[in-house]
Amino acid sequence: SRPAASPSAEAHQLVCRQHRHQWQTAQGAHRAGTVPAASGTARPGASLREARADLASGSPCGRRLAAHWSAAMSEDFLQPDAARPAEQRDSCGKILVWTVGPLLVGFIWGLLLPHKSDADFADWLSAELGWSYFFAWSVSFYPQVVQNFRRRSVVGLSLDFQLLNLAGFLCYFAFNAVYFWSPHVQQEYRDAHDGNNNAVRLNDVVFAGHAALITAVTLAQIAVYYDYPPLDGPDRWVRLAVVSALTLLLVVSAILAIVIAFSSERVASWLTFFLALSQVKVAITLVKYMPQVWMNFRRKSTDGWSIINVLLDFLGGMLSVAQLVLDAAAADDWSAISGDPAKLLLG
Repeated sequence: SRPAASPSAEAHQLVCRQHRHQWQTAQGAHRAGTVPAASGTARPGASLREARADLASGSPCGRRLAAHWSAAMSEDFLQPDAARPAEQRDSCGKILVWTVGPLLVGFIWGLLLPHKSDADFADWLSAELGWSYFFAWSVSFYPQVVQNFRRRSVVGLSLDFQLLNLAGFLCYFAFNAVYFWSPHVQQEYRDAHDGNNNAVRLNDVVFAGHAALITAVTLAQIAVYYDYPPLDGPDRWVRLAVVSALTLLLVVSAILAIVIAFSSERVASWLTFFLALSQVKVAITLVKYMPQVWMNFRRKSTDGWSIINVLLDFLGGMLSVAQLVLDAAAADDWSAISGDPAKLLLG
């Protein structure tokens, strides 16, 4: 068993928790407009500035926290929302452009692409839905990247969320790429589904690859702008759980791939292996937002996380499912849906 912490260490930890709570309370109340300035005046951001000053004049832990948030919070953040410059607020017009624009681009792109000479209306509509969801989901990553760059800060964006996102999209890209390009896996799919082809389209492959790439860019931003406060107990456990789960996923996937390759698929087929990776993507999607939700709850704020990402994610999901159902109906093969459960469940 670990030795008990000394009274001085316990007192230090208590002070650290008190300082953290002091800042988070001031920040959340300031956002809600319920904290007056300590001096009784209505100076913009006075409550947060004074809370930060209190931290800086306290213990070494408090000074470290004050330094972290001083680097993360600009004077524009310290101003109340009503006093912020208009160009720094997500106006309705900006949200409309970010959400409707990708859908229009996808629709036009689908019209311009060449179609098969024997393509019918269902094929045309499927292409329109597919490229519209591709642009909606793909563009959804960029508002966050732009926001990080403009703020020179990643406070408010969960690192654990981004790590899970990257792992999920790498699994999804591997699944789609093999289903679309591998004749061997395609034949295994036909053998398992009465001769029918799988429902993976080129836009599925391109989307998954692009999503993995732009998520890697976001993680690079986090490495460059890293300005998070020190992890405390609950946050440290979340980080440990995420890193442990992803490490286990990597090890198990590598071992299983090696076994399949050296056993000539006697243990399991490549079709089964990559289908399992798609299920991993679904499982990650179910839990990946939890670290972000936890961070929002702890901070009592969503400042630093782009709402446009959520809106485009929702629109893209609806269009993706619509394309999958349309393809299954047009081919009179509803097993295409069960054959690509990742696309159905992700939508």
